[in-house]
Amino acid sequence: MATHEIPDWVIYPGEDWVTITPAEAGLDVEKFNRFLAERDIKGAAFGGENHEGNKWGVALTRGGYLVHTWGDRNYRFQTASLGKAFMWALFGLAVEDGMAQPDDPIHRTWTGEGQLSHPHKCLDQGYHRNLTWRHLLGSKEDGKHYGGFPLELGSDWRKGRTGFSSQEEADRRIPEWAKWTGDPFYDNYAHIEPGTAGHYSSGGYWRLGQAMTALWNRDLKQVLDERLFSKLGIPADRWDWLTGKAVQGQKYFYPDIPDSYTYLDPPYEINGHVVRSGPGWVVMSASDIARFGHLVATRGSWKGEPLLDPQWVRGHGGGNGCGVSGESKYYTAMGQVTAQGVNHPHSLARTSFLPEDLFTGPVKVARG
Repeated sequence: MATHEIPDWVIYPGEDWVTITPAEAGLDVEKFNRFLAERDIKGAAFGGENHEGNKWGVALTRGGYLVHTWGDRNYRFQTASLGKAFMWALFGLAVEDGMAQPDDPIHRTWTGEGQLSHPHKCLDQGYHRNLTWRHLLGSKEDGKHYGGFPLELGSDWRKGRTGFSSQEEADRRIPEWAKWTGDPFYDNYAHIEPGTAGHYSSGGYWRLGQAMTALWNRDLKQVLDERLFSKLGIPADRWDWLTGKAVQGQKYFYPDIPDSYTYLDPPYEINGHVVRSGPGWVVMSASDIARFGHLVATRGSWKGEPLLDPQWVRGHGGGNGCGVSGESKYYTAMGQVTAQGVNHPHSLARTSFLPEDLFTGPVKVARG
């Protein structure tokens, strides 16, 4: 695994972040204060979620120090699609261990025969025969998935292509190449040759979560605890990852969008291991999410130890106002939980949330 040279002013948080002033963080104080004054960051309300009473948080760090927070940085809530970044990390660890390669057909590891609800879903049938791990993981460049799975929200799927206000919205929710029956449970499979069309699909990530559970033959949360989070300082009891069964069983998971995740089909356990929700729904605080963001910024290195190959380190955003990102020019990172007004493309972020003209130099903190 390649190592990345980290500047000597970058540190790593211990039990908690060390807070520094904007000046110590190498920021222009006047410009930073103006930047803060122009922001209207507050609790989000996606799908009827209630985050009143400071039940939201954002943590902004630089060089391994906490620079600024909004809301309650320790508030924990399910983070929608943010967990897709963790799926990338899990696959990267599997590659490192020699368990799989990105372009391996998934059916060599798991077909789902006798476990998936319908024969056409099995990964050695139809277009699935050419389905690889890379197809379902998707592209860092455009954030899309290439497995041919068309599903994102089951509630949208039931509308059909005529149930949207515009053709553009219909194409985004139900692409032209999809074989729509109106039943999201039945339709969660590859409708087109993998690799031929990019389409953001949590349905495909659910299948990836099942296949990844079979690949590791372990609870994926335990793998992350052991290989990454214990080293980042995130205790196992300080975060959770909802199972697909738990999400699928809640009609009002998002109160205003009932039946959103009816496509989350069995199996919900593989070889006795619960299947965590590959599409996301990690329960974590902004403070701990920012630790992973710092790992993104250091390109997979932590305290001089390469934990993850840089190609498998990435950020991601959740539709309910959550996200994780980090960048390796100024070494800033961000963790965000149910907040709006941030306006930062976590999944494709290449630059800091802070404008470049705010930076005056490296972090300058006297170390005792």
